Parts: sequence; structure tokens; C-alpha cells
Amino acid sequence: MLLSGVRDYFPSIKRFRAYLNTASTGLTPINVYETLRGVLNMIYEGSVTEDLLEDYVARGRKEVARLVGAETSEIAFTVQTTEGLKNVLRSLNLRTGDVVLGLDLDFPTITSLIKSLCVVRGCDIRVAEGKGIYEVEDLEKIVDDSVKVAVVSSVQWISGWRINLREFSNILHEHGALLIVDGVQHVGALKLDVATEDVDVLCVGGEKWMLSPYVGSGFMYVRRELLEELDPFPYGILNREEPRGGWGNYWPDPDKDVWSLPQVSRTALKFEWGGGRPYISIIALYEAARLINNVGIENIESHVLSIKRYLYERLFSEGYAVYGYSDEVMHWSGITLVKTRLNRMRELNIVEGLRKRGVMVSYRGASGVSGIRVSTHLYNTRDDVDVLIDELNKLRALNA
Repeated sequence: MLLSGVRDYFPSIKRFRAYLNTASTGLTPINVYETLRGVLNMIYEGSVTEDLLEDYVARGRKEVARLVGAETSEIAFTVQTTEGLKNVLRSLNLRTGDVVLGLDLDFPTITSLIKSLCVVRGCDIRVAEGKGIYEVEDLEKIVDDSVKVAVVSSVQWISGWRINLREFSNILHEHGALLIVDGVQHVGALKLDVATEDVDVLCVGGEKWMLSPYVGSGFMYVRRELLEELDPFPYGILNREEPRGGWGNYWPDPDKDVWSLPQVSRTALKFEWGGGRPYISIIALYEAARLINNVGIENIESHVLSIKRYLYERLFSEGYAVYGYSDEVMHWSGITLVKTRLNRMRELNIVEGLRKRGVMVSYRGASGVSGIRVSTHLYNTRDDVDVLIDELNKLRALNA
């Protein structure tokens, strides 16, 4: 599929003069809607079968694995990013004196999970200071043998900074530590190959750059070598290996002993719900991942970074600043934090004005860092950037 025609897959984009808010919510492609409508109709009519639904699950696992360079046995489905992070963090055997590493401006879900984990387990928290900008050489200074795991977003939600995962994972692994990555602002827009980056665990929600609608979808990758070590108990029956003859023969079998259970799955299935699956969420994620794979993640990344470069050119030529700017493209993402050189309240007024004019952006901040967050994806064009700059200029003048 060519990028030139992909915009037609997103009819809702016509509601906006410029939709530049994927870091909050991605637009839903028409193939996702049509498939969901078809499945829901079958459910309504009573004609849907478990075999059909399970086939979607299998296909979804293949598409997600293909996207991040994993094996299907290393992929588990989740409800958004947080569930995946919770599942893996509770499976870690952390003790008093162990250190969990985080970043000072990372997303509050990560900080909340780390803090609550360490309260229960008695581990210590070490925070990398960088205000949303994290060079590997600075991270290396705070890693030692007491660090057991680092939990970080590969693309920062405020600054848009993309971390060099490969170098960071090398440093952590030299000290025997794990790297757990929140990839919700990364995967779907930029390539992330888990083998190349040597990531131990990756958790991704579907509602942003993955283009799955807000139905609670996501996935997690767990490196094969870790699957036997991690223990995300307690386990439901469907976290276990399928019995001989399949589940269809298991349920009616009058001779089974319900206390003599199949062993826990050796795959990432052990991290899933253990009961009935949320098929609608999985099907939505499958169709979204299929679209991304058909376009090609390399093509999408090239387009996203090209639009980013043009955005930089327009912003700088009009006298705006960008927080976290780097000359190194490896640190670029689909997120750009724009500074108008006005105070926060005036920038908030500008964001409100942009939205009223059909230009969808967000305002984000923490720890003294804030700005207008612009996010561009595969459906955005230079025309969207031009509309943004034109309206920004007008509103900046009105709020000066």
C-alpha cells in the first residue's frame, strides 16, 4: 500500500482542518471499523463462532509479532499499556535493597507503578534527571549492580525525545538488569525491533500510534528467555497449556479432575487474562496492525520524520522554539513540543483557540517543562503543518 493513498483510510480526518493529536488519540482507519461492524453483526445475529474469533486472535498475534520483530510465542494481548506493565512488574522477584530505575519526566503511570511496587517489595527508586532529554552517557552514570530493572518510555510523552534503546539495554545488561519499555508513543509510527534493540519487555497500548480505537487494546512482548523466569501469578485456566484434544473436548469431559490442571503456558500467554478474551479489542488491534504492516513501518517512519523536519523548518523560520530539539534524527519522534515564548496561560489560550479553529493539538507539561504538543502520523501532510503555523501566528499575535 502506498502512503499517498493512506489518508483515504481515515474519513474522520475530514472533520478537522489539521489533526495533529495522535499522541493523545489516533484516528480509526476504515478497515478497523468495517471489520468490527461485521463481527458485531454476527454476534448480534448469533452466527459468530469461537473458531472465527480464535482465528482473529492467532492472526492478530502474527501481525503484532511481525511489527516488532518478535516470535508469536513472545506476544501477549493486554488492555492498553498499563495492564502489560502491571503484569510484568508484579512478576519480578525484587527485594529490599534492589533498585528500580526511572526517568524524572516519564508518564505518571510509570512513576505510579514504580512507586507502588517499591512500597510493597521494599526496593529503592533511582530517578534519572534529564527533564525529558536523556542521553545514554548520562543514564550510564547512574546504573550499577544494584539496579535490577529500568522502566522507561522509549519516546517521551512531553518532549518527544526518543531514547537510544540499544545502547541503554547494553549498559543495563552489563550490570545484570532488565529493560522494560513503554512503547505507546513509539510503536506504529517508528520502527522498534525488539531483537535489534535488545529489549527485555515491551508494552504498547493500541489507542495512539497503533490506530486502534478506544476499546481497550494493547499487547506486550516478553523475551523468550525470560518467560520461564517471570511468574505473573495467579493463573486462570486459559493461562495454561491447551489440553490434549483441545479445549473443545476438555469442557464436556466427565472424567477430568478439575484439580489436576494442565501446566502453565511456556509462552507469553501466561501474561494474558486467563479467562474469556476481549475479542473486540484484539480484532481492532489486529486490523490496525495489519494496516501498519501493509504500509510498512519503515515507510511510515520515513514519512513521520520527513513531516517533522518540515515542521521544524516552519517553526524556526517563524521564531518559535522547540523543547528537546536535537540535530540527531535518532532522537526524533512524531511528537514535537512547541514553545511560543509566551507564558503558560497564554499558550493554553492558544491551544484552545487552535481547537476552535479545527487544529487539534494538546498542551502537556511537568516539573516546569510545558508547551504545545504537536504530533504527526502517517495521515498528516505538509498542508497540515502549514495550517498549524498560519493559525499559530494569528493566535500568538492575539495573545502577545
